[in-house]
Amino acid sequence: MKYPSYSEVQEIRSELKEVGYQHWLHDDLFIWQWWVLLLAAILPWIIWGYLIKKEHRLHVFAFAMLIGVISSILDTIGADLLLWEYPTKWFPMVPPLFPADLTLIPVTFSLAYYYGKKWRVYILYSVIIAFLFSYVIEPLCKWAQIYEPTNFPHWLSFIGFTLISLFVRWFLERILPLREQ
Repeated sequence: MKYPSYSEVQEIRSELKEVGYQHWLHDDLFIWQWWVLLLAAILPWIIWGYLIKKEHRLHVFAFAMLIGVISSILDTIGADLLLWEYPTKWFPMVPPLFPADLTLIPVTFSLAYYYGKKWRVYILYSVIIAFLFSYVIEPLCKWAQIYEPTNFPHWLSFIGFTLISLFVRWFLERILPLREQ
């Protein structure tokens, strides 16, 4: 069996890029789901700016960005492994679901971080948010044809969201100075 060369793989990737772009341009751009994704990319940060006091923003933003980086990496891996897919995209390139990975998920969990100063309160907030993302937002996104799990159950999303949020807080508490109460 002959395996494809690097140049053959790149040629196929180039074709896929063009086909994906044409699909996005003619089937995704400016449909109602696209506008939902646009709002999801912008509105949470505006709300975040109003809810987080100026003196706490750097600390909370560090938390949000670490959540965002981890979400983007895991989302790219999961989409690449075909565990889920995105029938409608805001942009035709990666990260696959930019509005969720770098906005909705980090902003929401960073609000839990900001308001849940004690670990037990933070854990409760994180579990509630993980439940809402896994069992409410994901099914809504599936209904809206923005997200389609192909081989990834909601309970795994719930565990993933919960563990990531707990890990990021634990990690930041070890590398950043203590935050003010």
